[in-house]
Amino acid sequence: MANIVEPKIKPSSDLPHLSINADGTDYKVSVFLFNNDGEIKFVDSNSFNKIVFETIHNTPFLLGTLTVGDEGNMTALNKVDTELSSPLVSEYNSTGDGQEFLRVKISTKTPTKIACQYTDELILDKFFVIKNTRDSVEGNNKLISYDFVDIVYTKLAYSRKEWHTDLINEYRLNNQRTDRGSTKVNCGRALKSILKLFTEDDNIIDEENWDNGIGKIYYSLPAGTPAYDGISTILDAYVSTDESGGVLTYFNGQFQLQSVRSLINKIYKQTKTNRDALQFITNQTILGDNFGGGIKIQTNDNRQSYTNREAGNIMGNKFNYIPVDNSNITFKEPQPDVTTNALKKKEVIQFDIKTKQMTFHSDKGTLAKVNEGTGLEKLPDGDDVRLNVSENKVFSNDKEKLFVLDDENSVMHYGYIRLQKKLFDSLTKASFDCPGNINMCANKCLYMNIDLHTKNKFAKKIPGFWYITQNVTTLAKGTFSSSIECVKLDKPK
Repeated sequence: MANIVEPKIKPSSDLPHLSINADGTDYKVSVFLFNNDGEIKFVDSNSFNKIVFETIHNTPFLLGTLTVGDEGNMTALNKVDTELSSPLVSEYNSTGDGQEFLRVKISTKTPTKIACQYTDELILDKFFVIKNTRDSVEGNNKLISYDFVDIVYTKLAYSRKEWHTDLINEYRLNNQRTDRGSTKVNCGRALKSILKLFTEDDNIIDEENWDNGIGKIYYSLPAGTPAYDGISTILDAYVSTDESGGVLTYFNGQFQLQSVRSLINKIYKQTKTNRDALQFITNQTILGDNFGGGIKIQTNDNRQSYTNREAGNIMGNKFNYIPVDNSNITFKEPQPDVTTNALKKKEVIQFDIKTKQMTFHSDKGTLAKVNEGTGLEKLPDGDDVRLNVSENKVFSNDKEKLFVLDDENSVMHYGYIRLQKKLFDSLTKASFDCPGNINMCANKCLYMNIDLHTKNKFAKKIPGFWYITQNVTTLAKGTFSSSIECVKLDKPK
């Protein structure tokens, strides 16, 4: 991890904070800027403007921007009394050494069922590294914005170390004679190695949610380049155990590596359970840790609607949905020619340097194969759904060719994986605003339903699980809201 200087303000339930009321809820917000010299500054209510958090499906990190007022150069010149028991005047100066940090703690008052007292419910308490600052003007007010990211980013972006796959080559570790680079290693093991080396943390890997996969690679990180270059290269060669693409995530201080298929498999499961004295057999829905929440679209249609489809009933009548008005959600269907461009066939042309043979893998990178292998059968009504886009059969000979110099059998799946990853930018999208919810982050899934008695074909495919591709959450005076983007992988046949 980054070498963070010990801040003068230690973790405490009585941290200095500012109060923000949004939609009738009071939030306690503690924000501190500090640097490697031990200087620290509390962002008080006079300077706080807003803080924005963002997650995107193609990066594992939590990003964000803190915006503070800078009237009269208050950021540089003012000192703010933190009102701690020991006298402390907070002061923070930019050092430019890449060692400037941010701590954010957000909590809210929540009544408990046990007693008539209020307890703090923690929403977020996390350290970040500041990447960049920007000056701006909004409503004739001078502002400074601090762009930040998960603190683990510092080691992966700024450290320079020697790393190559021979460091974990079993033959070389056992002192067996091999030519350097002659034996490849498992991609999942390689990714573990580079993450542990650069973060200097042996516990950085979530072993329970880590799939080493079947792909192999030989790679040397070029001198003077960050770990990100190696991570990207390894992920490009990665093939999961179920022959799918890999998704690298970072939750609770650890990295996870799972396939798209396994993420879908983990969203939920239903079990038969006995209930009541009469022992009625009912279905019980068990949600996975990659479930982000559920929303229900309000349409002012009060007529009772019944359906025998699992997707419309899976959460039951007592589930606590987040209401979203129909006017606050936007749906966007795939582009008319998406299967002739982004989602056209992917053909892998593999050249084996050892045998000097060329192999054409034309049958893997098709939407039909993606439909079979993505795990849609594990979604509600799985036997009666298909991929939420139609395959192009008129111009089926048009394909994108991928040339690969490799002797590994796992290369045959590259076209399938490339096509699968393109789905997240090409399927039916939904964008909506809801009350602030950082947990409803990218690479998790949300459940969506709609109050509508009479449904057309489009409305019938709304109920079910949607894959979250982006979450932008804003906390400001009077506002705590999230803007969510998600895609629907399946639709009824």
